[in-house]
Amino acid sequence: MRKFICLFYFSVFCIFFGNAQEQESEIFTLEEFLAMVKRYHPIVAQANLELSGAEAKLLKSRGAFDPKLEGGMKEKNFHGTEYYSLWHGTFKIPTWYGIDLKAGYEQNEGYYLNPENNTPDDGLWSAGVNIRLAQGLLYNERMNNLKQAKIFQQQSQLERNIQVNQVLADATKAYADWVYYFQNTSVYEEFLENALIRFEGIATSSRLGETPAIDTVETMITVRSRKLDLKQAELKLQKAKLALSNYLWIEDIPLELEDRMKPSPETVDFTSVLGIEQLLGNATTIEDHPKLQSLNYDLEAYDLDIRLKRNKLLPKIDVEYNFLSEEINEPDYINTNNYKAGVKVSFPLFLRKERGDLRLSKVKREQAEFKLSESAWKLSNKIKATEREILSLQEQMAIVSNIVNESEIMVEAEKRLFEMGESSIFYINTRENKLIDSILKMNKINNELNIAIAKLFETLRIEYEND
Repeated sequence: MRKFICLFYFSVFCIFFGNAQEQESEIFTLEEFLAMVKRYHPIVAQANLELSGAEAKLLKSRGAFDPKLEGGMKEKNFHGTEYYSLWHGTFKIPTWYGIDLKAGYEQNEGYYLNPENNTPDDGLWSAGVNIRLAQGLLYNERMNNLKQAKIFQQQSQLERNIQVNQVLADATKAYADWVYYFQNTSVYEEFLENALIRFEGIATSSRLGETPAIDTVETMITVRSRKLDLKQAELKLQKAKLALSNYLWIEDIPLELEDRMKPSPETVDFTSVLGIEQLLGNATTIEDHPKLQSLNYDLEAYDLDIRLKRNKLLPKIDVEYNFLSEEINEPDYINTNNYKAGVKVSFPLFLRKERGDLRLSKVKREQAEFKLSESAWKLSNKIKATEREILSLQEQMAIVSNIVNESEIMVEAEKRLFEMGESSIFYINTRENKLIDSILKMNKINNELNIAIAKLFETLRIEYEND
């Protein structure tokens, strides 16, 4: 059943990316490939899950500010005597600062009830506030957790984009290799066909006694040699297809690139497809680079941590005050003479733990600053090096293209000389071999250029928009 589903999805994939004509239906462009990778690749899905995890952490940290309803009861009966029956309920509202608003109700009774728990027959209502006067008033754990969760959410979005960029960059390199080995295979196929046609002509001419028999042997050696080259090229092409297939997924189902699929016949402009044509030669401004932004978020998180650790140096002073009333529906139910209040103070004498935590937070922030500076310098140099590599390879492409054109002229001239009897099969094969070497060199330089463009896209960490 799973094989049937895979075949069904791959058929849909071929139809979706194809046109009505049979020849066009075999073309698989870089744009279509990257759009498919961005939509279906498992690593992209994992990156999206991490983003969902960050949103869940933000939701969790906001829970520290949720109102809370508490209640409970406790009673004891022994030998028919009700020792005590305690019932209480509380409604608490945390605020942004270290202030909690509270309201409560309790009703207690019993023969052995502790006098401090005595309440009126209808129970006792309370409304009050709990304030942390020093440590925790202007900054506290729940404020820190919420702010850091917001930073983590923004950082997770950047990390998600970085992971998607990495997958697309690797996929682009795999596509570049597929183009490279496909072009090489096409070259060997074309020149093998030329060698076979020439062999048939020479063999016929030799049987008629017009050319030496040794020319037949020489052309046969050329045919066999080019068959061998073609077989080796086809093997490399199959490996490149399998490497490309690692990025082909639809609905969690892996696909394999069919042999009839081929890249675009025209030269693919990787800079245009990846959206970096405007950045090439002008990409040294890296203030908005996702990796550096992520490191800046680390600094912001450390700043919050340092602020919290400094707040820990203050003494803990918790003040609580509650109004007490028997009836909350009476206009004068708030009576300042009826209250329950308390103060709790705590302060370590040496603050060694608190001072140590603060020092560790400062050390971590300094380390993050060094990492940010180092990363910015490395990124700048890496971008410059990749740009220079691309410019150099573009110049090399211009040179090798001229060499190919001139080699083609030399091959055609040698063929005309052979037809006039002023050349030999040896010279034609020599010229063709040099032409083949030139074309293969051009294909290699073009492959290196495409991979360098993919490396620049990877280094810049820009988001791919051509869906």
